[in-house]
Amino acid sequence: MTYIDLINAVLRRLREDQISSSWSEAFLDNTTITDYQKLIGDLVNEAKREVEDAWDWSSLRRTQAIATVSGTKTYTITSTTQRTRLLSVLEQSEGYFLKGVGNNWIKSTQYPASSEASNKPYYYSLDSTSSGALVVQLYPKPDGVYNIDFNLVDPQDDLSLATDTLSVPSEPVILGAWGRAISERGEDGGSQSGDIYAMFTKSLSDHIGINANYYQDELTWESH
Repeated sequence: MTYIDLINAVLRRLREDQISSSWSEAFLDNTTITDYQKLIGDLVNEAKREVEDAWDWSSLRRTQAIATVSGTKTYTITSTTQRTRLLSVLEQSEGYFLKGVGNNWIKSTQYPASSEASNKPYYYSLDSTSSGALVVQLYPKPDGVYNIDFNLVDPQDDLSLATDTLSVPSEPVILGAWGRAISERGEDGGSQSGDIYAMFTKSLSDHIGINANYYQDELTWESH
């Protein structure tokens, strides 16, 4: 669904006037949309973020490959944010997964500097920069060019234009925004918002269950 469709779906449930036309500029810059309609637009984005953070949705997954440089162990994963989640790291030529470790462990391998190992990388740790992009450190320090896949979950930016299309399931986003709107205006002493929140959680759970069927290996636990 598009941003305008989502907003109007919430406005209908609130028995409020819908937005009758599209817009070309950013939503909050539009002068023909009412303040209340803009509030609903904000609540749609809040609900969207909650749904995105609830599960590693297939529609948000992507792989970004990085080619290492001999002697360089720190790499910025471009086009990521502080909301990006890293699922796995895979070396392409041999098909092995790198193991995630803590930053302190990686830092401890740098000393003494004269004996820092150089080889194929088998471990990684994550950090972030002031700009929010993910930064990865590899160990051992690469001794050549290795193509490494970073398998990511990358949530969308906030919806802004009328034609911006939602990537995650629309039903829980609509219900989440509707519940927030009811709660914001304090209707029925909170009872109606509670009912809608229950609908939201069930819808979210149902959609996660459907999407999780694509990734049965991620849901298998072994006891040791």
